Amino acid sequence: MNSRFTFLFLIVLALTVNSQQNDFCDTSRFGGTNGTQNRNGSCSSTVQGEIPDVDHMVSSLIIFPPNEGSFGPNETFTVSVHVIGLDTGFFDDPKTNYYLAPQTVNNNTGKIQGHSHITIQQLNPGQLLAPDPQIFAFFKALNNVSTNDILFQEVGPLPVGYYRICTMVSSSGHQPTLMPVAQRGGQDDCVRINIK
Repeated sequence: MNSRFTFLFLIVLALTVNSQQNDFCDTSRFGGTNGTQNRNGSCSSTVQGEIPDVDHMVSSLIIFPPNEGSFGPNETFTVSVHVIGLDTGFFDDPKTNYYLAPQTVNNNTGKIQGHSHITIQQLNPGQLLAPDPQIFAFFKALNNVSTNDILFQEVGPLPVGYYRICTMVSSSGHQPTLMPVAQRGGQDDCVRINIK
């Protein structure tokens, strides 16, 4: 009798946990994600999707400009990013399909299907506090297919100042790329530059 009760209890517990996971957004203080970029927050019930194996994890390196490079205030320059583990050129409409699609992996290459971004923020030299993510000097999605695993974006001119340039790699639905293990190198890169 005890074992039968234990068995029934475990079934009820499993059904309850499964129900709570499926209904998570029903109890969230946020409304459901609807494909728009909701500045007030939302709750996404989109499944995470496909996760690549460890031989196809994403890694990025900004190869130009160099860290601590300098440009004049009237100069334009091209940011070049070498990225591996990403099948580039996959980009859902961020106005209608933001965070709606799960991550997908290309069946032939094993790589995550997605894109990257360049974001530039002004810093104070020696700044030791994280900058406000809502304030940026430049932002651009890199939607194109890479050339020899390199993505390019023209930038500038920027006002005189000290800046941080970062990549933000995303799957096609704009969520950060999901990796198979926690202990790994970062998938994004940042450099600092001077405009003077």
